[in-house]
Order: sequence, then structure tokens, then C-alpha cells
Amino acid sequence: MTAPQPVRPAIVARAVNSRLRVGRLTRAGQAVTLTQTDATTCGATCLLAARLLLAPGDRRALTDELTWEEAVSSEPSREGRRLARLLSRHQLRIQRVMNRSGLGPVPWPKALGSTPWAVARQMTEIVSTCAPGRERRVYAVRWVSDHGPAWEWEVASIREVLAGGLPVILVTGGPLALDHGAEMDRTVGARLRSALARTPAVPRHYVLALPWRIIEQDDPGEASVHIYEPSSGSVRALDLTVPRSPHRPGPRELGGWPRVLAVIAPEN
Repeated sequence: MTAPQPVRPAIVARAVNSRLRVGRLTRAGQAVTLTQTDATTCGATCLLAARLLLAPGDRRALTDELTWEEAVSSEPSREGRRLARLLSRHQLRIQRVMNRSGLGPVPWPKALGSTPWAVARQMTEIVSTCAPGRERRVYAVRWVSDHGPAWEWEVASIREVLAGGLPVILVTGGPLALDHGAEMDRTVGARLRSALARTPAVPRHYVLALPWRIIEQDDPGEASVHIYEPSSGSVRALDLTVPRSPHRPGPRELGGWPRVLAVIAPEN
């Protein structure tokens, strides 16, 4: 009679010490912080984080069983390194799928990241796959102005989605250059940077607003949300209604950008 094989703990995603950690979380070295693999994969990394959080314990949420078995080993440090490479490959795979039809029938170049509309389509598929039993929710891109009375309504709408257990993606950005408040410099380069700091805001980054129940955290409070920022892998709360200069660097929760330019959320 064959002895039963021990059941390995599932690979999960969890907010630990203000970081989004992915792994088996049983021994040191088994888990890694989920961060974007290059400067263009912030959107793909947010999608990967959403999928892992919405399907806890599901190894197939990332890839097939064979690949998971290749990712793990009896040595925790080696397991973490293999898992990091696997997460990186999966980010690039998500990005390739999105960019094949980044603008409908038109492909989108990797050097420019991914379009908000492609990210919205992928979020719709992820929620449909990983949150079965729910009414189908279609994610759409809503361009917003993050100042004035309408922004308070937008923030309330974001929090309502999060309270219902679904994530929301925020598109952040700013002018072509940011004013870092250095001392006055009369050089041509300084004057050019100053001019670029006053150009209209352009989309530069994606971050993921997280349902607090899914990450086992408390409601961060009125106007605040927990945000996963993929370049650092951090998970921190941010009050979205705090005034921010549109020309200066923004909070680290928004990737250092001062503006929220679009919300990718389920349509009402």
C-alpha cells in the first residue's frame, strides 16, 4: 500500500508587513514580494496581484500544476528564487496577451506598457474566472478629475466597490517632468524641466486598490483605500482626498505620481 503523500501548503498572496507577499508562507525564504519585473509591467503586475488575491490557495490561478511543482523545492531559499522567476514570466505573459489587441484590433508596443482598455478587459476576465457565483461585472475605464467636488463622489464609488470585495485599478500620472523643489537654477536645462513640469498630465503608472476583507485588514476609513503599488510591492493606506500639487512628486502609494487620471472599475 502506497503511503499518502504529504499535502503541501498552498501558494497564496497575502499582505504581510506592508508588502504583498506570494508563496507558501510557512518558512523563511519560501515567499517573495510581488513587484513588477520591468518598467513596463505595472499593469500586468496589478492584474496578477488581483488574480492571486481573488483565488486564494488556487495554484492554477497562476499557471499549470507542472510549473508550480517546478517552482517549489525542499530548500526554501531556492523555492523563493524560482517563484520570483515564475512570477516575472507570468507578468510578461499577461502583458503579451493584453498588447496583442491593446487598441482593439491594433497591437500595442511593449515599450509603452499596456493600455487602460486592455487592462479593463483583463480585469473583467479575472473577476469572472476567480469570483464565480457573482453577477458578471464588466470593468470599464473612467477618466476622472481628482480635484473638486466630483472627486469625492468618485472616491465614495471606489470604496463601495472595494467594500463589495472587488479590486479597482487606478491610473496615475503627472506632467512630463516633476518639479522637485530644487533651488532656482537659471540654466537652459532647468528652465526646460520647469516647463515640462507644467505640461498636461499624462498616464504613467497603474496601482491596485484592494478590498480590505480580502487582505484581512480593517476598513482604512472614510476617503481612504489600501493600495498595492507594484514597483515596490508595498500595501499601504492612502486618503485619496488629501490635496496634492499636480506639479510636484506624489505619494509613494501612487508610484510617486501626483494625479489619479482614471479609474478602472466595474460599470454601475
